[in-house]
Amino acid sequence: MVFLLFLIHMKQLAIIGMGPRGLYALEQLLNALSNANKIIGIYVFDATRSPGTGNVWDKSQPDSNWINITERALVGIERRPKIKYSNQTIESFPSYHDWCQFSQNSDEPDTFPARNKLGNYLNARYKSIEIALKELETYKFKKAEVKNINLKNEKLEIITNKGSLQCDDILLTIGHQSTTLSDQLQKWQWHVASHNSLTLFENAYPITQLKSIRNNTNINIGIRGFGLAMIDVMRYLTINDFGNFKVINNDTFETIYYKSKSQDLKLIPFSLDGLPLVPKPLNESTDSWYQPTKEELDSFKSEIEAVSHQTTETDTIDFLTHPIAKIISRVYLDLKSNGILHDLSSSELEAIILNWLNDDHYNHPLIQDSNNSTYQLIQNYIEMALGTIPVSLDYCIGQVWRHCQPTLYKAFSHSNVNNDIIEKVIALDERSKRYSYGPPIESMQQVLALVDADILILDFITDPDIELTAEGWTLKNSNNKTITCSVMINSVLDSPKLLEVNTPLIKDLLQNDLIQPIHSKLGIETTADSYVITPEAKDDAPIAVLGRLAKGSVIGVDAILECFGPRIEDWAKAYVKRLNAN
Repeated sequence: MVFLLFLIHMKQLAIIGMGPRGLYALEQLLNALSNANKIIGIYVFDATRSPGTGNVWDKSQPDSNWINITERALVGIERRPKIKYSNQTIESFPSYHDWCQFSQNSDEPDTFPARNKLGNYLNARYKSIEIALKELETYKFKKAEVKNINLKNEKLEIITNKGSLQCDDILLTIGHQSTTLSDQLQKWQWHVASHNSLTLFENAYPITQLKSIRNNTNINIGIRGFGLAMIDVMRYLTINDFGNFKVINNDTFETIYYKSKSQDLKLIPFSLDGLPLVPKPLNESTDSWYQPTKEELDSFKSEIEAVSHQTTETDTIDFLTHPIAKIISRVYLDLKSNGILHDLSSSELEAIILNWLNDDHYNHPLIQDSNNSTYQLIQNYIEMALGTIPVSLDYCIGQVWRHCQPTLYKAFSHSNVNNDIIEKVIALDERSKRYSYGPPIESMQQVLALVDADILILDFITDPDIELTAEGWTLKNSNNKTITCSVMINSVLDSPKLLEVNTPLIKDLLQNDLIQPIHSKLGIETTADSYVITPEAKDDAPIAVLGRLAKGSVIGVDAILECFGPRIEDWAKAYVKRLNAN
């Protein structure tokens, strides 16, 4: 009876979403509760097949979906220490590197394994917690999709497809959410509805949905988008009954696509600018060329914080572009013969870098000419990544930016600058991702191999005219050449614009004034400890948000290492502090 009364009066927390970020939040919560000698009721809601992974790292996805961060960089997923909580012991769990016995010297090529490998690690890490807490009445996992959240009598009511539950606090870590279809996709949807012979995939994932067309013959498939998801789509569709890739040079990852029999498959990708992804450097040694010094990163952080954490008004993002241009200029000068030869001073280089950061159409002999053919651009960037030709300034900018991103994300999140400046900073970071989030060299060699095999067609890559016909999507390029596709795959990932998210949970939270956007084009407004800022004249809601939906309040929400970062630790400490205050 005493224990039942204890349970009734115990604070209840629901964690909605158990991907990598939810997993680390749970670990940090348990650790903070243990340190404070507190016990609460914890409910975890997740509808996926493998808790801990989310959809991105789902362990059942095919091996053709590769991770996009070097396995070397996953050193950031550290060991979980032993936790004693509510008379139970959660044993320590190894770091990712120890778990897979990762070992690599600095001259060996970086590895980019299948995403399901990291998924297996994340799921095993979650399971080790669930097994340790399975006897507790105060910990429950619910495999259910949350449809709605209501604030009732100072309690939060969670409504799922299987029932309802009340709690005191909620942590939302739900990752990517679908948004309202663009006008173009809506038109395509309507067109396909009246033409049964045509197929539209509104999203690229889960990639296994494409199994129905994977081995079709005599087929033209359009792919909207020329980014990382396009590569997943391309690889899944071409590793099939008709052919596969073969690396013919282990030093350069030069690849051919061999056909075991004829398929007559054409893949036609296109995007607004037609610019290709840029591969990451070959190995740690080459990557070290672009590494800022600790002093440079410390100064970079201080200069951003001097503006972002103050109340001073600013109408430019010079506080970001000027200090990073200074770092890039130093790095490019230090490249010497590994960069394109020039006789420019540091300040002259900085001016060119700033021009390019402010205008993506800016041209200069040190910058790759975007008027080159897509094939030639990819070849050039591959050779730069290998270190076999002089590096262009734009390649250097992208790699230095990648090394500066963690510092930028930490220094600029929960900034005090106005929302339009926040949007500009995010837009520039997004633009950098063609370089900073670039794929492995082998992926881009596969792109070239498919072009050589006359499967991947790059003739329509830059913003083609698209006419809808009874036969499908007819693409026309600037030379008036046309091709018609009976299948179209949208591989463009929605940005997290809160006002365009169309999942019932988020729409209801907005309608009930429990959340608000930080900017019309961005995500949920939150405090530094991740709790939502409710509209004026509305009661504060005990809801915290970590991850993609908080984009704007925080930046860098898409990186796996950010899922195991200080923001999650800050939330856990803040939650326990609130417990102690009540």
